Amino acid sequence: MGNESIGGSFSTYDNYTIYGTWNWQTIPSITTGSLVTTTGTQTLTNKTLTSPAVTGLTGTQTSPTITTPTMTSPVVTGNAGTGLIFCKQCLFTEDATSTIHTATFTIPAGSVLLDIIVVPQVLWTGGTAAFTCGDAASANGWFTTTNLKATDLVLGERLQASNANNWGGVNGTYLTTAGLFGHTATTMIGGFCPTAYSVIGVVTVGTPATTAGRTRMYVLWALGEAVTPVLT
Repeated sequence: MGNESIGGSFSTYDNYTIYGTWNWQTIPSITTGSLVTTTGTQTLTNKTLTSPAVTGLTGTQTSPTITTPTMTSPVVTGNAGTGLIFCKQCLFTEDATSTIHTATFTIPAGSVLLDIIVVPQVLWTGGTAAFTCGDAASANGWFTTTNLKATDLVLGERLQASNANNWGGVNGTYLTTAGLFGHTATTMIGGFCPTAYSVIGVVTVGTPATTAGRTRMYVLWALGEAVTPVLT
């Protein structure tokens, strides 16, 4: 073969050490598809992306449709969306200083309140500790004064608005064995909320001095996906 150092041909069987920068003047030929560049705007079809990093979205995003996705442990935040049951919780914690602990759960308009659940995790120990639950119209409409230290709500028990067996004798005027659930007003009709509605839970402590007590409160509601009736 010729001397490649002075422009001769290369042998495919020899080893070479290349110095300097080589600039290819001809773009490689691709028989099918197209060359993907780092800066071009291109559409990828039937490609598998392994651990892609999405750094941001530009332009107009128009409600993408995802068909039969697989989601592992998704977290739904906020109050938007339909066809879902929402659950929010509050942990009331005895802190030796606070006398009023208030949790407000806001339910969006068009939703139906499903349940209010109160669970004692650790009994309260300082002074007195009482739980009440209501709304803007009545502070104890759902549950009246409930002793968090003993008797009314001990470990293993719960208050549950949707189950009369779990009222513990402290149900308010919004809960009756005749079937009343909530109160009839512009903000609540049998659990349905024509406008935004708030469930308010309050723990009142007299002479706070200890830090043992823990009480959990859950509020569940649903915002159903609309179904149009067929008229005949």
